Amino acid sequence: MYPPMNKYVLFLGFFFLIARAEAQGINFFQGTWAEALEKAKTEEKVLFVDAFAQWCGPCKAMAKNVFTRDDVGKFFNDNFINLKLDMETPDGRTFGDKYAVSAYPTLFFIDEKGKVIKKVVGGQKPEGLIAHGKEALQKNDNSEDLAKLYEEGNRDYDFMVKYIKSLNHAGKPSLKIANDYLLSKPEITEEQNMLFVFEAATEADSKLFETVLANKSKIAKLVGEEVFNEKIKAACKATIGKSIEYDSPELFQEALQKSDKGLTADADKFRYASEMGYYQTFHQKEAYLKAAENLAKKAGKNDGKTLRFVAEDICKNYKDDPKVIKKAVGYASEVYKGSDTYDNLAFYCKTLLEAGDAEKAFNIAEEALEKARKNNSQEVMQFEGLVNYLKTKKEE
Repeated sequence: MYPPMNKYVLFLGFFFLIARAEAQGINFFQGTWAEALEKAKTEEKVLFVDAFAQWCGPCKAMAKNVFTRDDVGKFFNDNFINLKLDMETPDGRTFGDKYAVSAYPTLFFIDEKGKVIKKVVGGQKPEGLIAHGKEALQKNDNSEDLAKLYEEGNRDYDFMVKYIKSLNHAGKPSLKIANDYLLSKPEITEEQNMLFVFEAATEADSKLFETVLANKSKIAKLVGEEVFNEKIKAACKATIGKSIEYDSPELFQEALQKSDKGLTADADKFRYASEMGYYQTFHQKEAYLKAAENLAKKAGKNDGKTLRFVAEDICKNYKDDPKVIKKAVGYASEVYKGSDTYDNLAFYCKTLLEAGDAEKAFNIAEEALEKARKNNSQEVMQFEGLVNYLKTKKEE
């Protein structure tokens, strides 16, 4: 049992880990800016636009080092419709006629009506970009205005859906309002009822979520499998967060059982990644390692992203345990065998250094350098830099 002051930290630690396991950089919408805005209206999300130019150095840096970050991707994919817009293309010029762009990159946060909520000029670091995104979401919170209409008695179906979505996007409680509305037995169609329940089911340990599971195939068909699975994960993670807050293993198991039942894809991966986060939070080493092993086995040799996540997390948590670090080395080796890029080599060598095997890291890097030279690789200088660095580590 952990003291109350630690619970919030434990809670955040779990969600940071599970986010790293799932995210993979920002997913940018493929279409025109007008189509992206229409999608933002449909999903009632804010539109994020990266207005860039091909020749712009800071734009390239953000595309390579910021937009590809897992934490950035998780936050922006969850909260925005994202669009990269080359301002020197016809669609970019059309956008520029409406929204002034004087320097690159210029980052826009635009509401569903097309109004700019926030505009940021210049390249951003990951933490800064996320901070700007959070500020834009706060500015776009209209739940207070909708609450007044609700108190005045508005129970129109479209309004209620909008109100529940607004509360959920703002991170405010919505379950009681949703339940009260359904208990009033509104005159709505079965399809409307299913969609409303789906939107309102924010936690796995709720009757609304049970209804979602009972109508899984119907709702998944209505909203699409990807949207359905993201909702299931979000609700289960909310319940896992509660299980950490209240030190409730029973609630944790309930969330896992419901994710198993609800997810139409990658249910095992979600379970094992969740177990890793939960057991590490409470310092249950053997259970954590078992979950890590299960996740790696489920991923297989061809899923380098997941194997890398497992190896990195093991090194982060057990860098002083040589026996455990050997497991991480094995996973890092599989990542490099699957794709012998410079990035994967550097990761493998870093893991070997964690295990205290600088000589092996040096030898592997030397072999990779020779191969890069024979193939006239553009990354030769990077390989050379890595070899020189590892030589100093070997000689220490």
